[in-house]
Amino acid sequence: MNNTIPFLEPLFDDLSSLNLPNLTESLPKDEQTENSDDEKFVVFFLDDELFAVSAEQVAEIVRPLDFTPLPNSPDWLHGIANLRGAIISVLNLSKICDKNRASDSSKSKLIVLKAKNSASSVAFPVDRLSEIITLNINNIQPAEDFQLFGKAVYKTASVNLLDTEKLFSSLILS
Repeated sequence: MNNTIPFLEPLFDDLSSLNLPNLTESLPKDEQTENSDDEKFVVFFLDDELFAVSAEQVAEIVRPLDFTPLPNSPDWLHGIANLRGAIISVLNLSKICDKNRASDSSKSKLIVLKAKNSASSVAFPVDRLSEIITLNINNIQPAEDFQLFGKAVYKTASVNLLDTEKLFSSLILS
């Protein structure tokens, strides 16, 4: 018999507990080499492809939550979930980006974005996190895909940068 009480287990990880490389906040201010053209991104995997979202938009990163599907909802909406008493919308980013997603594993996470002009937050599951990177915005190449605002090369790997505002405004409830 399992003696753990699921709701007492911690639901989220702060970024420091994720052991992600390149966490420049841990450096003293005088050792940081950022300039005004640098922006931090949280990098994650969907179907073995690298994607990133601006770290400014990320409220927190949590373990996957159980969600409730909504009847007659579009395929890009997994449903809603309860995150410490707050109802959040859970998007199917894999479906939106036309990627396959591995089933949940111990490395799966849920990225919760800060609510902008909305009372509820939005989240999406990812296969696994990669790292937090700092990119110079002048080195970002525009992308043709409407869901992305750019592509960048970081350590010889191509990273797809998501424009979440454009992405969410393009989603239509039907």
